[in-house]
Amino acid sequence: MSKQILWLVALLLTFSVGFSSCAEDTPTADPYENWQARNEHYIDSIAAVATTNASGNWKRVLNYKLQSQNQGTSLGGDFDVNQYVYMEVLEPAEEGGIAPLFTDSVSVYYRGELINGEVFDQSYTGDLDTEVHEPTTFALQATTTNGLTDGLIVGWVTALQQMKEGMRVRLYIPANLGYGSQSKTSIPAYSTLIFDLKLEKVIHPIGPDDRSRALQEE
Repeated sequence: MSKQILWLVALLLTFSVGFSSCAEDTPTADPYENWQARNEHYIDSIAAVATTNASGNWKRVLNYKLQSQNQGTSLGGDFDVNQYVYMEVLEPAEEGGIAPLFTDSVSVYYRGELINGEVFDQSYTGDLDTEVHEPTTFALQATTTNGLTDGLIVGWVTALQQMKEGMRVRLYIPANLGYGSQSKTSIPAYSTLIFDLKLEKVIHPIGPDDRSRALQEE
């Protein structure tokens, strides 16, 4: 009986080693295979939903750099789908809320994801609670220091200028208005960027001719 048990143990070990070897030899699927094509297909599908706008909650906003050639916010237009950002309004603006100008700064809550659901950046964890979480402040206009330019991606600047304080959107940015062919930390090249974005407050520049002083004097 003991010899039979030893034989079974040896047989099980042999199978275990064999399966382990097979597992090690099995190639791991690349989660970013055909990444550019997948992202292009994804933004095409979002563009179709936004253009149809069956729910009435969608906005399609033209790249702010091209808006001098078009009114920008209409769902019509002749530009390529990659020249627009697409916003699904999750929460409306607060009463009296204002939209930022290009010279303003904004306080926002945000979470950024790739099309596969991977979170690459966020200003809060868990579900958003404005009573607990602190917003992050950004300037819309890029700044240059020692030859290095620091600023928001075109997709964000385009969307924020069409939002008002209190508004929360699901924002879809094609790679063309994000990082394009460049890869960033946790963001592969040619990535469509998806943000849960809430505009908390618009901050005007401080100075004798700024909008904040003008608003206080009205």
